[in-house]
Amino acid sequence: MERAGYDLIICQDPSNMCWLTGYDGWSFYVPQCVLVHLQEDSPFWFGRAQDAKAAHVTTYLPDENIIPYSESLVQHPVDHPYDELVEFIQAKSWVGDRIGVEMDAHYYTARCHSTLVNALPNARIENNGDLVNWARLVKSDKEIELMREAGQIGTQTMNSAISKIRAGIPQNQVVAEIYRAQISGVNGCGGDYASIAPLIQVGAGTSTPHLTWSDAPLPNDVLTMIEIAGVRRRYNAPLTRTVHIGKAPDKVRDLAKVS
Repeated sequence: MERAGYDLIICQDPSNMCWLTGYDGWSFYVPQCVLVHLQEDSPFWFGRAQDAKAAHVTTYLPDENIIPYSESLVQHPVDHPYDELVEFIQAKSWVGDRIGVEMDAHYYTARCHSTLVNALPNARIENNGDLVNWARLVKSDKEIELMREAGQIGTQTMNSAISKIRAGIPQNQVVAEIYRAQISGVNGCGGDYASIAPLIQVGAGTSTPHLTWSDAPLPNDVLTMIEIAGVRRRYNAPLTRTVHIGKAPDKVRDLAKVS
């Protein structure tokens, strides 16, 4: 932050919030964020009052750094939760700071951004260039250990899915097995929900990468693609495999050899 010239960054990417503080709650469908300031010893969590307890349970933050906003602001047609975030920034005398925000974060909405910009005219608010995301690329030994466990869960899950695939089995039953294996984990390591739903493409659907399942039975003599992830403590290890139901034609075998 100091090298990039920021006094304050506001992080709304759920992965970045978790990485910075440990916060882990299924609450990113409403405005929430973590604030990191150069002059503060710890970050601040800002979120819905209903979810503040989750911040107390899952983060290392001191109580005074957990800032809830009023429940009445959720889905309010006029007022916005960031109105109270602005009040917090004003109370901390950060109104003239250079502030980095996550312009590409999925849950940092246009309304969040416009509220900040309009209410803090003396601040320099700009895209922080995924500052936290780049920092997350450097993994600690513990993170690598968790990723390896996630990889083991992914392998086990894929093997379970492949064992279920055969002509006549509905696609959703294959996916049900994927969910069972993902969450059951392996070797005493329980699995978490993945950042994406299991993807399965069948026959002509293999020409496109991001289809989910139906309840249609799997036909014979077709390719089927599966993309999943094993997940451990929110660390995702993705894995894709292609299966041919029935005897694969020579052109498919040749392609597999080249791959």
